[in-house]
Amino acid sequence: MTRRLITMVLVSAVALLMGSAGLATATEAPAPEKAAAIASHDLGVQAQSRVLNYSWQRQQTGYWCGPGSTWIALSTRVSPPSQQTLANYMGTHTGGTDHIGLVRNALNRFANTQWFAAKNMYDPPTQAQRDLLKRDVLLNLDNGYPMVANVISGWRPPGYPGGTIYHYVAIVGYGDYGNTVLIADPAGEGAGGGGWSNVPRAYWISTHNLGTWIGGKGYAA
Repeated sequence: MTRRLITMVLVSAVALLMGSAGLATATEAPAPEKAAAIASHDLGVQAQSRVLNYSWQRQQTGYWCGPGSTWIALSTRVSPPSQQTLANYMGTHTGGTDHIGLVRNALNRFANTQWFAAKNMYDPPTQAQRDLLKRDVLLNLDNGYPMVANVISGWRPPGYPGGTIYHYVAIVGYGDYGNTVLIADPAGEGAGGGGWSNVPRAYWISTHNLGTWIGGKGYAA
């Protein structure tokens, strides 16, 4: 084979391997602000816990968990636009917000940054994906950036209603050196409708359970 053809084959093989590991988004070069943060973060001393200053707002319709979670996440950095504005920007409809990439775009747009990337996880997640999730939790929160996760009901917190639930939540803090995370849930306190009255507006879960909860969907970090 020619050198050009060999190179093309090698590049395709690498892309295939990364895609099969569910890490296709890792091929995206991080924005300069994030690249610098990654370099300094990996050399730093890890804090035991960190919680961002956030405001909670209930989702304003039964299908606005995407805009609601994005609003909560944005509140850690800016004065967010209305959930209606976010819903319009993300194309949210009566079936919800279609995928985590739309949330990523809104976070970058309204926080005036290029920090956020969308990352997918298998169901169940691989160990590499779980490790990356924990690293993203630490990196984001230590640098003052929240996260938003698209979750599904393969696992659910105590108090959640039954049935298959597709949902979005904001991640606004971590504890135990990143082994637990603080979830701000826009469907809490009954905002999600019948069956949600026992779900608090914020609660702690393990990062391992968060990965299982995301499995099959993705997160913005």
